[in-house]
Amino acid sequence: MSFKDLDSATALAVFCKQLLNGEKAANWNEAVKKYNNSTGGRFQVLFIDDDNGSAAYKDFESAMHSIKLHDHTLVLPVKTFAPVSIQEPGNIKPRSIADYLRVFHDYDKADVIRLHGLTGGLPAVAKELDTALPFEDNLKLLLRHDSAFSRFVPEILQRVFRTPESYHPILYSIACGKHRLSEIAKDIGFPNNKCGKYLEALRKAGLVKAQTEDDGGFARYFLTNSYLNSWYLFIYKNRALQITDLQGLFDMTVETMDKAVALPALKDSCIRLIDNKWTIDNGYLIDRYVKGRTKPVKLKRKDRFRFKIDCILERNGRTLVCVFPHSFDEKITKEQMEHYINVSGSYGSLYGEVSLVVFSVNRFSDWCVHQASVYDQLFCVPLERLKY
Repeated sequence: MSFKDLDSATALAVFCKQLLNGEKAANWNEAVKKYNNSTGGRFQVLFIDDDNGSAAYKDFESAMHSIKLHDHTLVLPVKTFAPVSIQEPGNIKPRSIADYLRVFHDYDKADVIRLHGLTGGLPAVAKELDTALPFEDNLKLLLRHDSAFSRFVPEILQRVFRTPESYHPILYSIACGKHRLSEIAKDIGFPNNKCGKYLEALRKAGLVKAQTEDDGGFARYFLTNSYLNSWYLFIYKNRALQITDLQGLFDMTVETMDKAVALPALKDSCIRLIDNKWTIDNGYLIDRYVKGRTKPVKLKRKDRFRFKIDCILERNGRTLVCVFPHSFDEKITKEQMEHYINVSGSYGSLYGEVSLVVFSVNRFSDWCVHQASVYDQLFCVPLERLKY
């Protein structure tokens, strides 16, 4: 439902009409309690269209917390577009992998990650997903020509730019792996200065972000949300297939989505968790991580055990060591964790100046969890902790 432009009393009446089948309620607490009872304990997703700042929404939010509606209902605010003068798609707050796990609790974790990567966690894109359907059917829903997934990018560019067709080639080029201005300009046939102006416009619109290394150098450009990558990789050049061969488009998407979208989006979620500082002492060092430039460290021990650490970031005597998921079925073994701990120990103490953060799609063994309780700066992060 929408609270947009409604005072609290009117919004309450609309809530009762739409969600309580016209049954009246004296106040928000009573209305939310009746809604809660009507769900019968089943998990629900409630989409709220609002800027989250109105008095009506605040009254609803207060009642929601009072009645503990969050216990089995996920409330997803779908932020309406701001006036054109301040319109930025980046204002739309994505939902996290942890949120998706709560909603699609019967799904295999790999499929939850895939849906999150494809939709970028954007409520406006994910709103048509049905928790009662299997993953394959939901993917086909997304790929339909008339789905929110298919329409949202064109709508954004149409709202923000006078000539949206000029920006599609740049975004497509970035999605296909071109990240430097010179690479993008050469790929689409634009002069560097013209391409640079378009990139700056896309950055201000919240569609593109620029990363620069500490020592300066040229910026590298990335799309701000995995949904944008999904749209340009699977929809932009395949609009005809959506009409003539949806099954063929489905097969192509299934074949490439893990490597192209799902796993990179999962890695981005891991980085966001560290970037939000959490309890990691050296979390600020993740700012030094630059996509495509920060190379993983591949190691081979005397026992011929081979393993990879995704990044080792150092500054001013502090060190951050990160291990990201490399596949959906990978499990962190005792042997792996021992090697990660040993490598981290060569940079200092896991009780102070060194932080080791290990992510896994699957459950950590009891031994790994115990080690995390022994070392102050060893963090074993399961999928359910990815709340950013």
